[in-house]
Amino acid sequence: MWPFRRRPGSDLRRRLKAANEALRKRDLPAAIAAYGEVLATDPENQSALMNLGTALHLSGQHTAAIERFEQVLAHDPANATAYINLGAAHGSLGHLDRAMEALLKALELAPMKRDIHYNLATLYLRKGEVVRAMAELELELAMHPDHVPAQKAVAELRRQQFGR
Repeated sequence: MWPFRRRPGSDLRRRLKAANEALRKRDLPAAIAAYGEVLATDPENQSALMNLGTALHLSGQHTAAIERFEQVLAHDPANATAYINLGAAHGSLGHLDRAMEALLKALELAPMKRDIHYNLATLYLRKGEVVRAMAELELELAMHPDHVPAQKAVAELRRQQFGR
């Protein structure tokens, strides 16, 4: 029977791979459905929870995304990426203080992680704190000089402030 027997979990891995591919292609409805299938079988699958949260956030379902990121953090409170994503989802809902709190926790856990300072800068800009935003952008670029969105944001802020 060897050639005909499936290894346990192979179907779950196949569905997770398909969900990840749908997310990579930005086919958000397919990704959300596929992650839901994975979680119906394995409700604690951290990869599926995190990526479902991402797909939900990208599709504008920020409250549902927050719930998924909080589920990940309940299982793994040291997951800096989950805090970054949680901050982005809160920011999308206008919960700037909650977003800031999540990003500061991510910074505490992973001070060199890409995007934390950039995301903090966007929050500071939304709060009208241009000097703090510029400081965060400069920190992002000091650690990640190839961060194109941060480069563009610095150039735009300089243009706005100094006309150059």
